[in-house]
Amino acid sequence: MSLKSTVLLAAALLLAGCGERRVQSPHQGLRIIAIAPNTAEILYALGLSNSVVGVSRYTVYPPEAAQKPSVGGVYDPNWEMIVALQPDLVIGLETQKDIQAQLKALGIPFLGVAHEHISEIMQSILTIGKACGAEVEAQALFQSLKKTADSDSASSKGWKPRVLVCVGHDESLSRMYVAANGTFYDELIDRAGGINACGESVAKYPEISPEGLATLRPDVVIDIFPNPGHFSSNAWKPYRAVVITNDYASIPGPRFVLLLQDFINAIHE
Repeated sequence: MSLKSTVLLAAALLLAGCGERRVQSPHQGLRIIAIAPNTAEILYALGLSNSVVGVSRYTVYPPEAAQKPSVGGVYDPNWEMIVALQPDLVIGLETQKDIQAQLKALGIPFLGVAHEHISEIMQSILTIGKACGAEVEAQALFQSLKKTADSDSASSKGWKPRVLVCVGHDESLSRMYVAANGTFYDELIDRAGGINACGESVAKYPEISPEGLATLRPDVVIDIFPNPGHFSSNAWKPYRAVVITNDYASIPGPRFVLLLQDFINAIHE
């Protein structure tokens, strides 16, 4: 299935009914807070927009989700707002342990999902779908994304360019943070037909210097830079660099198939 078809499917799911619910029907007042932008995207893709009563301040997609009441940041929530919204369920990330503990003390159910790997993103779709009674929609989205990702993944045969993914840097590139093996971006590099120039590291996103960059010898630099400002890819010369400014580049979620296509284009153009 093409990327366009996947997007169309997600749009269709937004309009679809949600079937029988294990928790409660949205028509009977199910209230969900998505305390991470990743989980808000999944809820909307599953057609649960009417059940979402609050989102993280970092939620930008879909645009209508950003219009929902903000409950603060991923790790600094507005507790008064959360309580005022009277949620039946708060859905966030497994890493939000402190928030989970506080919600438990308040008697508010919390569902945490993992989003650090593609397989975890896919599983979270099924987990959220089951928890909210949208299992049919979740299975449909799961299969659609899997088919798209599998069909778009590049062949492993032949020469593989050395690819370096930079997830943060200063304007002069004197300090850079790059994705090492075992990260979300490392998986995308592999699926796109490249090899991670960073390789193994104790830190998932180690800091490197200009000298370290020269040592890594990347054929392609993919610069994840959602807020580009006045920065230009020319600053990376003499390395070939592609700057990706789409918001989904820094929010691992169901739109990872779009980022995979961006990686394929960057590596093989």
